[in-house]
Order: sequence, then C-alpha cells, then structure tokens
Amino acid sequence: MSILAHLSDLHLIERDHHKRRGLSRRRLQFLSFGAPLDAEARLTRATSLLAQARRSAADHVLITGDLTEDGAPAQFEVLAEALHKSRLDPDCVTIVPGNHDGYSAPGAFARALEGPLRAFRRNSAQGATTVLPGAVIAPLSTMIDGQLFTRSCGTVQHEDLAHVRRIASDPISRERAVVVAQHHPPSHHPVFALEWIDGVQNAFGMRELLLERTRVHVLHGHTHRRATRHISGRAHAQVFSAASVRDQHLDSLRFYKAEAGSLHELQGAIIPQLSAAARVAREPLTWNPSPL
Repeated sequence: MSILAHLSDLHLIERDHHKRRGLSRRRLQFLSFGAPLDAEARLTRATSLLAQARRSAADHVLITGDLTEDGAPAQFEVLAEALHKSRLDPDCVTIVPGNHDGYSAPGAFARALEGPLRAFRRNSAQGATTVLPGAVIAPLSTMIDGQLFTRSCGTVQHEDLAHVRRIASDPISRERAVVVAQHHPPSHHPVFALEWIDGVQNAFGMRELLLERTRVHVLHGHTHRRATRHISGRAHAQVFSAASVRDQHLDSLRFYKAEAGSLHELQGAIIPQLSAAARVAREPLTWNPSPL
C-alpha cells in the first residue's frame, strides 16, 4: 500500500511582477484575470499545503501543472522556494507542467528542471518512473510548449501513451496501481465550440488506455475543480482532479490510497503520521523494464 498526496494549479508569480512592461505585463494580467496579483499570498498558500502534505502519511506528492502563471524563470524560482520551505524530500515529489508553464518561452519547464528545480528532476523528467509498494507513478506532460497565451489546450503524445502502456504491461505493475500525473483531463472539452481553445489533442488515446487497463489511473488539474470519474461504469474510479490552489479552495489537497492495483480517495482532513520506521520501509523501488 502507498498513500499519495495531490495538488494542482498553484499559479505562482514573481515578487517583482509589477516591474513588467508591454506584452509581458498584459499577458500576466490576462492570465490572472479575477485573481489578485499577490505573489506572497500565493507563495504562502502553496507552501502551507505542501508542508501539510509532508506532515501527513503521504509516501509521495504529485503536483499536476500550472505551477506558475506564465512560465517566467523567476516564477519557477518561487516554486523551488515553496518546495524547499515545505521541507519535502525531493525523491518523494513528482511535478508536471501545465499550459500556463509554457507561455513565457519554449523549453521553460525543461530549463527549470536543470536549474531551480533540479533537485526534483529525478521523478519529474520526461520518461521518469517512480515505483512504490502500492503504485507506479509516471509523469506525462500535456503542455504545448510556446503556444499563445489566449489558448489553454493540451496534447497527449503518442510516445507517452506507449510509455504508460509499457509500464502497465510490466510485471512490476501486476499488483500496483499505475498512476499517470498530467495537467489536462484525459477527455475532450465538454463544449465542442471550445475544443480548439481548451481541448486535449489525442484525448481518445488516453481514454482507450484507461478502458483497456483497469490498473491505470490519471491524476490531473486544469479544471480548477475537485472531481472523481469512473470509466465505463467500473466499480473503482480511474480519473481524479484537484481543485486550484490559487483559487483558495478548502479542498485543494487530496489524498489517495494505492493498493492492489487500484486508487481510492482517503476521506477526512487528518491522516495519521507514519512512523520513521514505516517511511524507511516505503522508500521508492527500482524499475527495470522488461521488453514488450
């Protein structure tokens, strides 16, 4: 068994954002419409929830995108500050980018993993795999790097689907839940007219994988709403989303128990603290993939 903590949509901004000018300033104002441009408040909120996840019984913390408001380098430094202030073990954290993290410049998230977020690169880089006693975690980027900030759509790459399918087919996943961490939901936009603006390309590929493999689950953000979805009437849910941290939702932090190939939400705000001995027993395992 493994316990996972999940939060999403931090939308962190740099402290000196008021110094922006021109298009950069207008972009930030557009993306933050309806939310106060208060860098310290956003940082404090994110740090508090990350620290709460550390104090809980969670074996691993997943942050599913929109880490920053527009992907500026200084914003990733603020994210690194929040992570380090929370005192989370970098080996127990998986981070994936969202559409907001690619608006500033192409490759911003990749550079952040080599820079301020390098301590967290091991479990967050493309193709990474984290094996826990109850779960195998695979980060998947749905971000379209460098797209215009007036669009918020995402995409699921075919090679990422192949990677997840390989994990699900490997003996290491036989008794474990396969947990895909991504930003966009594994479905098309419910309003067809908004599909080009806010949809997900190749969403059918991930849905087919969920139908094919009952042990595969998706944790995502983007919708800013907490939701749980069952695929094709199955008894256990396979898709979970977290509410936005930026929007100050009281239920922004979710907890799940991964056991016997499925994922179940843990109800209640208080989760018992694991002993030090129990944490040592739950250190990540090594995955040696077998060929398909």
